[in-house]
Amino acid sequence: MRITKGARRVVTVALAGLLAAALTSCSSDESGSSGDNIRVAVTTGTTSAEIAAAKNYFQAQNLTVQISTLATGTETIAAVQGGSADIAYADTFAAVNAISNGFDIELVAGANHTSPAVSYLVRADSDIREPRDLVGKSLGIGGVPFFRVFANGFFEQNRIDPASVKFNVIRQSNALPEALANGAVDAIQTLGYQVAYLNDGVGHRFRTVGNPDTSAFQNPKAMQAGWWTSKKWGERNADAAQRFADGYRAFAAWYNAASVDERSDLSAQYNKIDYRATAGGDQKKLDNLAFATIARYIDAPVDLVATQEWIDKGAAVAPDQVPGGVALSGHVLPSAS
Repeated sequence: MRITKGARRVVTVALAGLLAAALTSCSSDESGSSGDNIRVAVTTGTTSAEIAAAKNYFQAQNLTVQISTLATGTETIAAVQGGSADIAYADTFAAVNAISNGFDIELVAGANHTSPAVSYLVRADSDIREPRDLVGKSLGIGGVPFFRVFANGFFEQNRIDPASVKFNVIRQSNALPEALANGAVDAIQTLGYQVAYLNDGVGHRFRTVGNPDTSAFQNPKAMQAGWWTSKKWGERNADAAQRFADGYRAFAAWYNAASVDERSDLSAQYNKIDYRATAGGDQKKLDNLAFATIARYIDAPVDLVATQEWIDKGAAVAPDQVPGGVALSGHVLPSAS
């Protein structure tokens, strides 16, 4: 599997710099907030904690949650390490990189499982009709390691050697549709169905190639992203960590059982994405948008076996981005298990 020049070692370099900054800031704010007030750092576009707070799931646990937004999981983890946040939302591979680079972090609770649908799109006039036609073609993917893991599974499921596809890493995922439209790549990979439906006969006019369902090659019980804290904060605030986990899991159980209409309303309010308009009256499209665009939230203790398999797969598929030899079981608070 090939990636574009310059994409290698970016995560490690970024983490090394953030580690230095985090360790420096620890001296001024080592303990963070405590008790019933928790500062939560999330990544751009992550709304689960905001919705949980608005629906009073944290309040039911006697917690006040203050939410701030940072660009990446690398940054949210650096915030908890440095003491400017107490709990961070970050994808599992960002946490693995942080641990490998010396961050002393622990898992508070699972946030969401692996994405249930990953779409592969081509231009409507492309001669690519099925997955095997991608051999020798260029595929634009996002810069986060899990994009490569999903791509590897998709190609292996379709009996295609991933090394036969040219992977172009485009670090800003929102730039992928334009890259496909202007011919910079032959195909792109996107999570869920939103980009596909926004350009299905309209917009850039793309087509979907292959089956987006990831369950055939990926354990849906694995944790794609979690809630993390520093070991120090976790030790000093074990009760608050447990209450945060309990509140989030109660929210996750409610959301996972929510109807199409409830999810559509929440998406319009919090994500500013109108599922109904995008579906254009097509119930199948609306169902896919509501149930397979946002990954299922984790409403139970983390499945450590499935998640370790996910980590090990990342290290095997993307060794330049995911370090090997990191055991998640050594970085888990009781609240997560």
